[in-house]
Amino acid sequence: MLKSAFRIARVLSWLFLPALVFAQSSPQLSTADEIRAGDALFAAFQKSQGFADTPESKAIEAYLQKVGDKVAHNAKRKLPYKFHLDPHPGYHSAVGYPGGQIVVGGGILALMRHEDELAVVLGHEIEHIDLMQCAQRVIDAMQKDHLTAEQFDKLSLDDFGNPYGKAGELAADREGVKLAVAAGYSPQAAVELMEVFQFLSRNAKPAPPRTDSPSLEERIQQVRNQIKSEGWDASKTEKPLDLP
Repeated sequence: MLKSAFRIARVLSWLFLPALVFAQSSPQLSTADEIRAGDALFAAFQKSQGFADTPESKAIEAYLQKVGDKVAHNAKRKLPYKFHLDPHPGYHSAVGYPGGQIVVGGGILALMRHEDELAVVLGHEIEHIDLMQCAQRVIDAMQKDHLTAEQFDKLSLDDFGNPYGKAGELAADREGVKLAVAAGYSPQAAVELMEVFQFLSRNAKPAPPRTDSPSLEERIQQVRNQIKSEGWDASKTEKPLDLP
């Protein structure tokens, strides 16, 4: 009986050993390595787009940094946030990379009338970083592709340009608006900007609902509910966009 129990215990130990080893070998990501990953991804983005620094773009980036610093002030993680411009007029979005690198497209700036709209966009991207969504993608890539911190130049830009799922995107919206409001901006700006995108897509062919990202309608409704539940002033005067 004792021999049988011993054999069973040995079998169970071998069954659980791989899971234990797997858990122990899960990649760890320090803040310094997260920043290194973001630097590598931004360098790859800049190279892939081929845009160069000009006096005009540097002046716009200084403005982005000024607004971004105000919005990031209340983020939980105190990272060295850096805000960049991709001047391409067809880039109607923004992207956040691990460690604090954020790129804003010239196309989305062209759709804005108020600094408040810029604040909520920057807040959204800051929260992808602040909520550890970007860092988790680095960890996932390290595990999947067996990468070390010295191989961050092999990280895929596509992985970080894709949505973070419905829950992840709504969380970035929700927390990003909080950052913008804490910095003195109007929460209504988030609704206004998303309504612009609704207008621009009004003639598009109906598409099946996405499973990896919320619809504009879902995002707008969340902000409206949030304004009501937080008791925010949706009529707060917005500041005109002050691009150089």
